[in-house]
Amino acid sequence: MDQISKLDTAVQQEDTVTFNVSGELFTTYRSTILQSDSTVLYNLVNSRQDQKTHQDPIFIDRNGELFRDVIFYLRTGCIYTKDLTKLAALNEEANYYEIYKMSGALQESIVTAKIQQEKRQAKPKVVLKDIKEMWKTLNNTKAAHSTTYKIVEENNGVEKTYSVLDIVYVKDINNCFEHGMSYCACSSTPKLVLIPTTTNQ
Repeated sequence: MDQISKLDTAVQQEDTVTFNVSGELFTTYRSTILQSDSTVLYNLVNSRQDQKTHQDPIFIDRNGELFRDVIFYLRTGCIYTKDLTKLAALNEEANYYEIYKMSGALQESIVTAKIQQEKRQAKPKVVLKDIKEMWKTLNNTKAAHSTTYKIVEENNGVEKTYSVLDIVYVKDINNCFEHGMSYCACSSTPKLVLIPTTTNQ
């Protein structure tokens, strides 16, 4: 190794620091830590003045996966995860390392994530009911507990409720577009047999 390569290696070793976070190794520039607002990490790095231990990994008994996000924030100032559970866990790590700017950003992200979660939960779930399966259910006389269906019709704010008695298929008298036949099997249309339901006032 020539003199310049040796010098470059020495400079790189002097400028970097390695953390051993529960078995996972992370190497970054010392300046990334020393210029951050993390009192805990700053003190750990700044206390390594002894040349013999200068390059030894600094052990931290915390979550290695979350530390990856911590280092990423110190390098970029960005938080990319939108997962509410991970945001809360990262907030605990930020408080532990005393990175208060990160903690503030995480708390804002947590509020936003909760609002988005509430919006998703508030949306009604769309359910597709198969007409043939409904017909089988309505006509299943062997079932221990019968299943019923109701239809609610709203017109100008006035609601009418109907019970579904049956489902029948009515063949269209018009010619089938595909086969050119009247009363073609493929032109059958399902119809609901309804009966009005009396509502107790």
